[in-house]
Amino acid sequence: MDTVDLRAGVVARKQYGRATRRQLIKAAGVSRATITRRLEAKVWSEPLPGVIDLGSHQPSWRSQVAELVLAGGQEAWASHLTAGHLHRFLDLGRPEELDLLVLRPRRRSIGDHRVHTTRSLGADEITERHDIRCTTPARTLLDLAATTSPGTLERWIVDLARKDASILTDLRDLLDRHRAVPGRRRLLEVVLRLPDGVELVGSPLEVLGILEIQELGAPAFVVQYTVRDPSGARIKRVDVAWPELRVLLEFDGAAYHDLTDARAEDERIRDRLRALGWRVVVVRRADLGGHVLPELVRDLRRGA
Repeated sequence: MDTVDLRAGVVARKQYGRATRRQLIKAAGVSRATITRRLEAKVWSEPLPGVIDLGSHQPSWRSQVAELVLAGGQEAWASHLTAGHLHRFLDLGRPEELDLLVLRPRRRSIGDHRVHTTRSLGADEITERHDIRCTTPARTLLDLAATTSPGTLERWIVDLARKDASILTDLRDLLDRHRAVPGRRRLLEVVLRLPDGVELVGSPLEVLGILEIQELGAPAFVVQYTVRDPSGARIKRVDVAWPELRVLLEFDGAAYHDLTDARAEDERIRDRLRALGWRVVVVRRADLGGHVLPELVRDLRRGA
C-alpha cells in the first residue's frame, strides 16, 4: 500500500474511513495535488464537499452521519432524531434524513440533510457515540421536545433513566439553563410528572407498562417495591406496588420468564404472596393496550 494511503488511513481510522481535506493536508501530509489525482482516478471519492472517502470502510448509515459531521466542521454535532438513534432511544428507528446542529451564524445547507443552529452549546451538552460527535441524550430530548408527543418523550426518558439515572439530573439542569427553547414547557411538564423511582425500572416492558398505568390515572405507586413476610424477611422485589391496597404488579418478559424453571419459581413466589393477602397482577407484552391494565386501574381507584 502507498505511504499516502497509510498516512491517510491513520487519520480516517476512527471516522469510518472518512477525512476532511484539511485533515489530509495538515495531519497526514497529503498534498492538494495528490488529493485531486486520487479523486479523478476514483481511488477516493468526495461524498460531501470537503469530505474524502478513502474507500476503506463499507458504506453504512453511521458512515453517512460521520460524513455529515465532518462536513459541518469542528463545531458541528449529529442531533435531533439522528442523535436519538445513536443513543438508542426506545423504538426510534433509523432516520433516513440526517440532522446536524451547528453554532450560529454558520448555518448552511449540506446536501439534502437538515442543518439546525444554536446560539450556544455547553460542554455537558455534547458527547461522542460510536466515534461520532453528537448531542447528549438530555440535549437531544430538549431539541426534539417541540415536535414530539409527551407520551413518546415519557417513554424515552423512562427507558434512558433505567440505564443511567443521571439523565434526570441532566434534564433538570438543561431545562433551568435554556428557558427560551421551543418545547421546553412540554418537556418540563413530562419530567415533573414522572413517577418516583423511575430510574429503578428494569426493562422496556416495564417502561411501557408504567407509562400506560400512569396515563390511565392509576393512584400513586411504588416502583421496585420489596415485599417482606411478617417476620421482616425479604420475599421478592416486584415491579410496581400499591402497599396500602395490598396490590402488586409484575411485568413478565419472555426473555427470562419463559424458561421453565424460572417460570415455576415465579409462580411459587406469587402463590406465597397471595397466601399473605397480596393481589398479584401479571402483565405480558401482549397485554399492553388491552383490558388488563384498565381493569386494574379501575379496581385501584375503587380501593381494590
